[in-house]
Amino acid sequence: MSAPPVQVRLANGAESGLANIVYQYLEQDLAEFERKRRQAFRLHGRIAMTASDHEASATIEFRGAEVVIWDGERAPLDASIVGPYRSLVRLLQGESHPLLEHLRGHLRVRSSLRRPLFPFHVHNLMKLPPPEGAVQRGRQYALAAAATAAVLAAGVAVVYLTK
Repeated sequence: MSAPPVQVRLANGAESGLANIVYQYLEQDLAEFERKRRQAFRLHGRIAMTASDHEASATIEFRGAEVVIWDGERAPLDASIVGPYRSLVRLLQGESHPLLEHLRGHLRVRSSLRRPLFPFHVHNLMKLPPPEGAVQRGRQYALAAAATAAVLAAGVAVVYLTK
């Protein structure tokens, strides 16, 4: 069974370089990879990406059959990622992982309590597929990342519940 089509579009008035980069990347990736179209179709929510060194933000809204990219932060957000422009581009290109970059202090990753793993689902959609022969390493990396994300989510829940 083939993946349902997913339309990617810029919202009215979205003109920033960051919004255009995200748009071009998602449009090309979803056209090329059926697996990614299935992933995008299952995603629902909003994530903002902010380039702290350029004071530019874009919000990506996943609506199942449609992905809309807005300039600026558009509430309500399920997650946000803030960091230098170059770090955001590396993240989009799959050269880095949001949790590792967060732990290194290069990115600030936040998510809502009702969707603590949303940034990781978006990252899994947007990252480049691993090169041939790297599948086993990729699985080990994914398991380690999932375990770390679960520990981080549990820690966040404890902090919020003890307030």
